[in-house]
Amino acid sequence: MAAPPKPPTPYIWRGIAEGSRNDLEKAEADFREAVRLDPNNSAGYLELAQIRLVQKKEQEAKPLLEQALQHNPNSARALRLLVSCLMFEKQPAQALSRVQEQIGKSPQNAEMYSLLADVQMAMKDPAAAVASADKAMQLNPNDNSAVIAYSRAQVANGNTGAAIAKWQQWTASHTNDAQGYTILASLQESQGDRDKAMDNYKKALSIQPDQPIAANNLAYLMVESGQNLDVALSLAQIARRALPNAPSTADTLAWVYYQKGNYASGRDLLEDAVKADPNNASIHYHLGMIYTKLSNNSDAKIELKKASVLAPNTQTAKDADKELSILG
Repeated sequence: MAAPPKPPTPYIWRGIAEGSRNDLEKAEADFREAVRLDPNNSAGYLELAQIRLVQKKEQEAKPLLEQALQHNPNSARALRLLVSCLMFEKQPAQALSRVQEQIGKSPQNAEMYSLLADVQMAMKDPAAAVASADKAMQLNPNDNSAVIAYSRAQVANGNTGAAIAKWQQWTASHTNDAQGYTILASLQESQGDRDKAMDNYKKALSIQPDQPIAANNLAYLMVESGQNLDVALSLAQIARRALPNAPSTADTLAWVYYQKGNYASGRDLLEDAVKADPNNASIHYHLGMIYTKLSNNSDAKIELKKASVLAPNTQTAKDADKELSILG
């Protein structure tokens, strides 16, 4: 800051540090000084906009984001925040138009095409989203957000096989990407291919032993396929530590506890999880099963009936109905 001529960059970095400590007044002063020193530098406008978003002042954030884009048409970060404001205001058509307009100014920006795919998915146009995500991948083959956008669009378009093929291609060339193997495994699991899913969850964990989604899903599949419960418990605990508030990790850990006969611990987890995710049939089913083991048949029936209603024509519903017939 003391070096002549006075540069704006140190003010940006100090403002970011102050913002991370929630000292927004000092941060804003530094960002405004950065803008004063260099009115053509987009960073100051972008950081000021983020302060406004933290303060829930979206109407003040939007013109700042537009200024950031005016000075840096290639700023995908500014565009994404602007689109978030528009989507929050329930203006998806305007968000779509704004992304398309910016792509016209920055046609080689892969992130903007990924963002376009996200908006098109929100507007329930998966076919257009596939095309946009495909363009993003062409522009930047190493952008995993583009592959994620592509696979979401293909799944929504009823073409999970194409999404699986893309992630197989990705993991073949990005062999140390634990997230890539996890996503591939999740897609394979959704298609009922448990063996391949388990193999890829294991590959993800060999790269990142604390990958929570891989640990959680592998633990659940191990329980469902009658494999080592102690290993499943360890994996479920890893996932729960990483995602302590996620209903899915509570469900998996509770189901392992059920299989090991620790019904009280499973009940406590699921009673909290069902409050956080009341429309999850699996959680209701597992809680119902635990209640039966605790001889609480009245609550067990309530939970099993909910599971059956929430997931008709599924294996969960069939299992719930079977247990209800036993309870009478």
